Amino acid sequence: MELLTSEDFKNTRIQPEWTAMDYLLEVVRVDQEKMQEQTFMNKKKNGRLKRKRRIQEENNKNKRPITSYPPKPLMPEGLKQHIVENMGGSNCVLVIQKQLFFSDVNPQASRLLIPFSQVESHEFLSEFEVERLKNKEAIKACLVEPSMEETEINFKWWDMRKNSMYVITTYWNSIIKNNRLKTEDVVQLWSF
Repeated sequence: MELLTSEDFKNTRIQPEWTAMDYLLEVVRVDQEKMQEQTFMNKKKNGRLKRKRRIQEENNKNKRPITSYPPKPLMPEGLKQHIVENMGGSNCVLVIQKQLFFSDVNPQASRLLIPFSQVESHEFLSEFEVERLKNKEAIKACLVEPSMEETEINFKWWDMRKNSMYVITTYWNSIIKNNRLKTEDVVQLWSF
């Protein structure tokens, strides 16, 4: 917000019968006009910036950066021990190692996309689970966070225009918050 200057009152005609209240009301009127003009100019500027940003996003829409990851690591020993000893799990399989994009950490989206093209192996699902997913049924699963906290999630299959993908929903925003996940972090999803 800018302060008023004498230049702002150049079109004001002062009447000899004005009271102190009239002067104050004129200051308020001029100030509101100036704020409206600044708001209009900011919206106009923001509109140009938004259009420019939208054009850039459309140009970059299908251009995901090529990221080289280090060799696929083994499952962290503490996680493996928790799965085996506390949950009775076995057959641990890396599903995906993925760099997070804005869409993965956006609270309004509240989901993690797992593109089929990036999945290490689809063999982590049983035939029964695959059929349920194809029939648009969500599978309730337990996600073990790095803190060893267990969170129930919904695991789904989405058919997009050209791609299919798995999706983790339900409590995804809590998982992001609890683990301080952000864009460009690399995460791993294991199945057991």
